[in-house]
This record gives sequence, C-alpha cells and structure tokens, in this order.
Amino acid sequence: MPRAQLASGHFERDVAGESERILINMYAEENGGDPSRPVRLATTPGSIDRDTGNTITGNIRALGQSDAFADGKVLILDGTTLRTWVPSSGTYGTITGTVSGSDRADLAFTQTELAILSGGTLYVSGGSTIAAAGDADFPTTITSIATMSQRVLMTSSDGKWYYTEVLDIDNIEGTNFYSAESAPDNLVAVRTMGEIAYLFGGETVELWYSDPSSTTDPFSRASNVVRRGCLCRDGIQILQNTLIFVAEDRTICQLIGPEPKIISEPWIVRALKGVDAADIIASVYEDENHAFYCLNTPNDCMVYDLATGEWHKRKTNASNTWDWVRIISEGDAHYAAKRTGSTFVELDRDYATDEQADANTLGTDIPREWSAHIPVDGGRPVLGAIHLEGSKGRGNATGDGNDPVVGLRISTDNGNTWSSRRTRKIGAQGAYDERTKWERNGRGKRPQTVLWFDTDEPVKFDITGAVYGQRS
Repeated sequence: MPRAQLASGHFERDVAGESERILINMYAEENGGDPSRPVRLATTPGSIDRDTGNTITGNIRALGQSDAFADGKVLILDGTTLRTWVPSSGTYGTITGTVSGSDRADLAFTQTELAILSGGTLYVSGGSTIAAAGDADFPTTITSIATMSQRVLMTSSDGKWYYTEVLDIDNIEGTNFYSAESAPDNLVAVRTMGEIAYLFGGETVELWYSDPSSTTDPFSRASNVVRRGCLCRDGIQILQNTLIFVAEDRTICQLIGPEPKIISEPWIVRALKGVDAADIIASVYEDENHAFYCLNTPNDCMVYDLATGEWHKRKTNASNTWDWVRIISEGDAHYAAKRTGSTFVELDRDYATDEQADANTLGTDIPREWSAHIPVDGGRPVLGAIHLEGSKGRGNATGDGNDPVVGLRISTDNGNTWSSRRTRKIGAQGAYDERTKWERNGRGKRPQTVLWFDTDEPVKFDITGAVYGQRS
C-alpha cells in the first residue's frame, strides 16, 4: 500500500493556503531495525522532580556543574543561595555566602574556581564559600563572563572586555582589558571554545587567541571578523564544537570557525519577532546520537537537531512553550530548571510525563502531535483506510494510559480546514498486534492531503509510518 510521508521537522506557514508540517514533542531519527521504514518519530523526554522535599524555595537563576569544582556536585543558584546537589544520593548542601541579584546569572569555571555574574557583579568561589570579587579594578558594568587559559574573561557595557589573572580570578590589574576594534558595536557577550575567545557584538563577532607565554599582552585579535551581529547573551550555546547564536536579524546562525551558517527556517524568525532579547534562553544537550539546541521564549520552544538538520517544537501541557531551560548534563543524565520558579528536574525519555514524583508515579501529560502528507497531483483519489504504524502494546498496566488512543484529523485543503477528531487504540499492554486503523476517510484533493495525529497518553509510542488505501 502507498505510504504517506511523515513530517521529519516542524514548519509553520506564513499565510493561509501554504503548506505546513507538524512535529511537536516528537523528533525524527534513523530506524535501523527496519529497512523498509528507515525513519521513525521518537518521543521527547519527560521529567522527574529531583526536589520532592522542596529544599529549593526561590527562583532558580542558574545551573552549573564541573567535575573539578565542589567534588563535581550540581550547583543550583536558588535566589541568592548557591546550593549543591549530589545526584547519587539526592543530597542538598549550601555554599556559604550569598549571590545578590534577581536576574538570570552567568556561570563560568576555571580549573579550581567558580565565577558567577549576577546583577553586574562578579562573585567568586573556591568551593566552600562565595563572595563578591574584592579587587577595586574590576569593572562595574560586566555583562557576561567566560573562562579561558585559567582566567575569567568579561565583557562590559563600556565597549571593552577584561581578563583576570591566571588561577586567581579575584585579582585583576587596571590595564587588563582590550577594546573590540573591528566595528564600533556594543559587546553582547564573550564565549570561549578551545583557545579562542569569541567576542559577540551587535554587528560583528571577533575572534581572539590566547598567548599564555605573555603576561602583559596575553591575547591577540584574529584578522578574520564575522560580519554577523548577536541579539542576546543567553541565546549563545556551544554544541559539538560549534557555536550557535541568535543573530541581530533574529536568524539562528551556526558558527564554524569564522564562517556563519544560517540554520533557522523562516517560521522561526517570524516566531522571534517581537520577543524581547532578554526573554530568549537557549540550552543544549546530547542524547542517543542527537545533539539538540533548544531555543526557548515565553511563547515558543523551537529545537534544532544537529543529527538531522531539522527543527521541531516542544511545549508543556497547557502552555505554548516548553517549561525546561538551563539544561546541564552530568555523566549521561540531563538536569533542568523551570523557566520561572523553583522546580528542578531530570529529563529522560524513560519518563512518560512531566514532573513525576518518582519513576513509577505519573505527572503532567505531555501533548504530542505529528503530521503525515499524501501528495495529490490531480483528480479526487479515494484515500481508503489509513493505518498508523509504530510501537504497539506499550500501555500501562492500570490507570491512565492502560488503554491508550491516538487521534486523527484530515485536511484536504492543505491544512486550512480539518475534519473532526477520531480516536483509535494504539495497544493495551501486550497488544503488540493492535491495528490502529481509520476507515471511511473520503477522497484526496490537490495539492495534498494532510493527516494530523495527536496523543497525550502517558506511554512511549514511536511512529514508523502511515499507510493509506487499505481495504477493510
């Protein structure tokens, strides 16, 4: 039987009449076990609450972790308190001192120390206490921090960038600064990768190299200048030895060396229009051969997968955006904080819902949507029966999800109007041969028939295809 084409990425149209694809809380990946179905749609992760005792009481402003700092504990900036958390035991602790401010903080690690930028002030910790840097030569207008060659690098709203002494990040000389020279644009942020510092400005990105042999002039600017500006500090992330950032025109660029490559699609640029730069938060993580750049705003969450070069959307139940930001990875585990609030979770595809109290207790349902497309060149072909293929028989033993279903709507006018939603079963526990099949689907129409599937059942259900034209 003919196969409909599964949407491997999400695409939103500009005006009515254009085509669109739907992929929400699902993403495409190789399906190596079935040569006739080479691609499947996998489910995005659910989450488990890692603070069931409600130790965290304020707004989480930053997450961080370094194997060489504080015995590798996860760091959680809880309001003005810097907490530690041990994944193996779930034990919380506190680093003595306070980090004043209420803004989204910036973190950076050297080999032995931690730096936190909060409210324009640099805070320094060696592992047991934390306090504001005491050297009077520190600038008072710091906007971002990073580390390279065991120094902390800082951008400032005065157009200069500064650097501390080696392995002594509470110490800076009054002459420890450079000016970004290629263009008179404001500095947005500094980020480092290897021995290169990237100075992101509003119009250009400058590359600076480290020269550890010099104590008086330890950095030099490369001749290559990236002629793209940067919109916001917290949209910049490093992923698989590349830098990804939101450019000044709200395109998303991947920086490989000095060459920027636009990786966004038009609908993403449209989604970012009108969004305040300060409301954009990007996170990254890698999981099962995928590398994800998650771009989160108050209105949307768009995710780019380096493995496929495709975008999909994520959203939390009853919201148009995904709750989870500030993702950090420790070992093979991924931790995140809620965009606003005190919730601290672990993300994993083994969890079928959000904010589960434990591995066996369901939390908030996760809505999942995807589309499949049937091209129609002419005439009004009979669609026949539609059969959804995938992993069946994975329902829960009891309770919610014990007899899971999936819904289908059909559009024969390129997604402008839709039929009523009809549900079919996807298999109670052990029902591996369940036939998820819709009859009486009418006729197709040019240019395509769109099948829109959805489910919020708390079960993992990977999609391998949709076929049509089957007889009863």
